[in-house]
Amino acid sequence: MILQNLSIKRKLTLITMLTSSMALILSSAGFLIYDLVSFRHLLTQDLMTQAEIIGYNSAGAMEFKDEPAATATLAALTAKEDIVTAVLYRPDGKIFAYYFRGSATLPAYLPSRLQGKGYRFEGGYLEVFHDVTLNGEHVGTLFLQSDMRQWSMRARRYAGILIIFVLVSGLFAFFVSSKLQGLISNPILHLEDTMRMVSANKNYAVRAVKSYGDEIGRLIDGFNTMLSEIQQRDTALQSTNGELKTRTQELEEEIFHRKQTQEELLNAKHAAEEANRAKSTFLANMSHELRTPLNAIIGYSEMLEEETRDSGKIENVQDLRKIQTAGKHLLSLINDVLDLSKIEAGKMVLHLETFEVSQVIEEMVTTLQPAAAKNDNSIHVHLADNVNMMRADITKVRQILFNLLSNACKFTDHGTVSVNVEQIKVEDRDWIQFQVRDNGIGISAKQKENLFQEFAQADASIARKYGGTGLGLAITHRFVQLMKGHIWVESEVGQGAIFTVRLPAQVVIETADSAQPESASKAVPAETKTGLETILVIDDDPSVRDLMSRFLTRMDFHVVAAANGEEGIRLARQVHPLLITLDVVMPDCDGWTVLNRLKSDSELAEIPVIMVTVVDNEAMGLDLGASNYLIKPVDRDRLAVLVEKHRVTRSSTIKDDNPVPLSYVADRQADRQADGKTAGRRVSKTRRN
Repeated sequence: MILQNLSIKRKLTLITMLTSSMALILSSAGFLIYDLVSFRHLLTQDLMTQAEIIGYNSAGAMEFKDEPAATATLAALTAKEDIVTAVLYRPDGKIFAYYFRGSATLPAYLPSRLQGKGYRFEGGYLEVFHDVTLNGEHVGTLFLQSDMRQWSMRARRYAGILIIFVLVSGLFAFFVSSKLQGLISNPILHLEDTMRMVSANKNYAVRAVKSYGDEIGRLIDGFNTMLSEIQQRDTALQSTNGELKTRTQELEEEIFHRKQTQEELLNAKHAAEEANRAKSTFLANMSHELRTPLNAIIGYSEMLEEETRDSGKIENVQDLRKIQTAGKHLLSLINDVLDLSKIEAGKMVLHLETFEVSQVIEEMVTTLQPAAAKNDNSIHVHLADNVNMMRADITKVRQILFNLLSNACKFTDHGTVSVNVEQIKVEDRDWIQFQVRDNGIGISAKQKENLFQEFAQADASIARKYGGTGLGLAITHRFVQLMKGHIWVESEVGQGAIFTVRLPAQVVIETADSAQPESASKAVPAETKTGLETILVIDDDPSVRDLMSRFLTRMDFHVVAAANGEEGIRLARQVHPLLITLDVVMPDCDGWTVLNRLKSDSELAEIPVIMVTVVDNEAMGLDLGASNYLIKPVDRDRLAVLVEKHRVTRSSTIKDDNPVPLSYVADRQADRQADGKTAGRRVSKTRRN
C-alpha cells in the first residue's frame, strides 16, 4: 500500500516516526563516521611512532651489518598483535632483516618498490615507510604493515550500538506519535464522517462540530458555511427544475432538426465530391480522346505545309498555317485542363534544368509576335545585365511568360507591351523577376479578387469580347507557387496592368519522388552496330506511323514501323535500329511492358528509346530507362533535335540539352521568323544597367 492511500492516522504516525528516526540515524551516523575517521588517524600516528622507534633502534645494526641484532629488534613487535609484517631494506632495495607474524617465509605481498617516508592504505592494511638514519646518514628503509583489526572491531561495535539505539528510539517515537496524532486526525475524521452523511442522505442541514480554533477549526467553519449555501441553492434549483425540463425538451427538438440538416449537408457534400470526381474523369478522358485526332491534324498540316512550300504554292501555306494555329489553340486548351487536373490532384512535378533566360524571352517574343501584330501592338524587352542563367522547369517558365504576354497583347489595342527582367537579392537569396507591363484596358479592384481563380474572368462582357476560358492566369499562379515563387498585379481601370512574377534563380525540388532534373534531355548512346541509320516506330495508330515515317524519312532515316509491341521487339532484334520511338497505349502489350522488355534484353538495352505518347507520366518512363519523353501531338522541332543527337553522337553521353540547331530545324525556324517579319511589327530589345 503506497503512502498516498494510507489513513491520516497512519500518515501522521509514520511521518512523525520517519522524521525523528531519520534525524537520529543521521546524527548517529555522523558521530560514527567521525569516530572511525579519528580512530584510523590515531592508528596511523601510532604505527608511524613505532616505525620511528624501531628505525632508531635498528640504525646501528644496519650500519654494522649486524643482521641478528636487527632481527631481534624486529622480533620485539610480537607484542603488537596488529603488526603482521616488518621489513628492513638496504639502501639498494634488498631485504636486510624481516619479521612476519605466523610465517617463516617471505610473503608474496611485499611492496615491489620502496616509497618515500609516509603511509598508505592498501588491500585492507595500513602500511608505513620510514627512513632509517644514523648521524643524519641514510642507512636503509623500514616497512611496517598493520591489519585494521582494531578499526574493524570498533566499527562493528559502534554499528551494533547504533542499530539498537535506533530501534529503541523508533519504538518510543511510534508510541508517542500514535498517542499525539489524534489531536489532528480526530477533527478531520469527524469532518469526513459528516461529509459522507451529507453525501449519502443529501441532507444539507447537517453540521460538523468544531473542536479547536486552529486551521482545522476554520476548515470546519468553512465546510458548514458551504453546506448552508448548498442548502439554499438546492432549494432554488428545485424551484427551477420544471423550467429546465421544458428547455431541455426544446433543445432536444432543435438538436434533432440540426442532425437532419447535417445529414442533408453531408449527402450534398458527397454528391458534390462525386460530381467533381466524375468531372475530372470526364475531362481527363475527353482530353486524351481529343489529343489523338489533334495529333493527326497538326502533324498532317505541318507535313502538307512543308510539301506545299517545297512545291512553290505559297498561296496555300497560309491556309495550312491557319489549320495548325487552330489545332494548336485547341491543344493549348486541352493542356490547360490537364495541367489544372494534375495540379489539383498533386501530381504535377518539376523537371529542372539550367537555361539562359534571354533565349527564353526571345522565344516568347518571337512566338507572340503575330498576336501583338493582330492588335497593332509593339513589344519591348528590357533585360538587365546581371540576368544570365536560371535553373528551373523551363517548360513551366515558358508557360508563365506565354500566358502573361498573350493576355497583355489580347487586352491592349494600338499600344505597347513591355517585358522587364532583372535579377534581385531578397533575404540572401537570388531571384529572377519578370515584369509584364501593358497600357490596355486595366483591371478594377473588384476584378482582382477572382483574377487567379479557375474558369473565372474579369466579367461577362470581357469574356464575350475577348474570349478565353479563364484558365491561363489560374495555371500561371499554380506554376509560380509550385516553384516557390510569387506573383502579383498592379492595375487600374483604363491605365493598363503590371504583372510581376518573382522566381528563385535556383529552384529546388523538395519531394524525393520528383523527377530528376534534365534527365529528359540526356540520351543513352547506342553502340556501333549495323543499321545505325534505321529508326523503329512502334505505335498502334496508323496515322502516327505514317506521320513519323514521312517526317523521319525527310531527315534521311530509314524508318521501320510496328503496329504492336510484340512486332516491335521482333523488328528491334532484327534491324538493331539507331533508336526506337514507342507509344504507351497499345492493345495486348502496352508501352511500359515493351520498354521493360527492351531494357532487360542485353542485345537491345543500349538502344535509346524515345516515348511518344498521350500519357503524361514522364517520371515513370525515365525510371524504366527511356532516353526522352514527348507528349502527343509531338513538337517536330524537338523530335528532330533529339533524333539528330543520336545520329551525331553515338559513343558518349550528350551533356548539352541545346546543341547547335540542325539544318532541318534551322530551316523551319527561318521560315517562321520570315512569316513574323511580314506581319510588320517591331520588337525592341534593349539591355539596361
